Amino acid sequence: LESNMEWYNTTYTPGRENELPAIKATQSIMWFKLRSLSHKRIFPGFRIAEVFAWFLFHLGWPLMLAFIYQVTGKFADKNYMTAPEFFRVQSFVIAGKAIFLLPFWWLFFVRLKETALGKKMMLHILTGLMYTVLCLALFYLLLTNVMHFDYTWPKILGDVYNLMVTYFLNFALFHAYNFWLDTQKQMKKQQELKELAYQSEIMALKAQIEPHFLFNTLNSISASVPSTLEKTRILIAQLADTFRYALRVSERDTVSLAEEIAFVKTWLSLEKHRFGERLSIHYSIDEVALTAQIPPLILQPLIENALKHGISPNVGGGTVSIACMQIAGFVHIGVTDTGEGLGDEPGMTFTKGIGLKNTARRLEHLYNEKLTVTQMRNGLCFSFKIPAKL
Repeated sequence: LESNMEWYNTTYTPGRENELPAIKATQSIMWFKLRSLSHKRIFPGFRIAEVFAWFLFHLGWPLMLAFIYQVTGKFADKNYMTAPEFFRVQSFVIAGKAIFLLPFWWLFFVRLKETALGKKMMLHILTGLMYTVLCLALFYLLLTNVMHFDYTWPKILGDVYNLMVTYFLNFALFHAYNFWLDTQKQMKKQQELKELAYQSEIMALKAQIEPHFLFNTLNSISASVPSTLEKTRILIAQLADTFRYALRVSERDTVSLAEEIAFVKTWLSLEKHRFGERLSIHYSIDEVALTAQIPPLILQPLIENALKHGISPNVGGGTVSIACMQIAGFVHIGVTDTGEGLGDEPGMTFTKGIGLKNTARRLEHLYNEKLTVTQMRNGLCFSFKIPAKL
């Protein structure tokens, strides 16, 4: 409160009360723009803030050395360079370090970003030696050919020590920074997943029907159907099974692929009755994958989209194919239709309904996997993969 009052007292001028909200808004916009700029990538793998921090780090190191040399009187030593000569050499050194370190930076934080930290540390020993040798060669050329100093072994050993320390300190700081970024990203994903689960729970509560009333009503309808209409009784029983499954899995995080496929077959039997001969269904299920655990009702939005946009618009109907295969530790699942495809609005695929959007978000939050849309010769294929064992 005191800090807020202090800010108010330093910015408030009588007669300018209406300007305070505008000043606050301007400050917020400037801060947002500055933060957005710091996160902008100037080229793959490098944010502006990271490059700026890197230059501050390498600029701070020679400044610290210059301070030490000034205090200890080393600049006054006739056998050593003067302060202007030192900074002239350091300008070349900083440029050389940038050229030598950027490829290693790209290697560790872009190319090998997902590699285990232990393997990275082993590789750092090799790259640290390479960096040291390259910098020593640069120092030798500068000191002997440009500055005309003697580059003796004591100086070489001292530079080796300084270079190794700066190299490992540099990457230790940026590994810690990237670990912090990954932690923040994971926390954000967990928070979004909680919000998604909360929203789903609210939607489920809004749409919830008393189960006993629902099933009792369906049983009453089934009992009132004459025995001559056995097909109608079967349809009512299948409808009850789909409701029962949806209620049963509503509080579960995962179900087996076998359970999900059984539900899909029951539900598509009802859809088959609606579409008649216009709908053909093809299953290609790898039995090895049936024990895999997947999020409940993850296939339903994909199949519903295939029926709505792939089968319904076509007078002649079409085919919906469901494929599940286990390959190299992952279960690959695909839903394909023989409809019109993306048409003229390929970018609208995930904006036409909440089902596909939520499915994509669930896959990304739970498994860090993408829901892929592929334009086939006829129709679309929605596919994704999840780990066979969690």
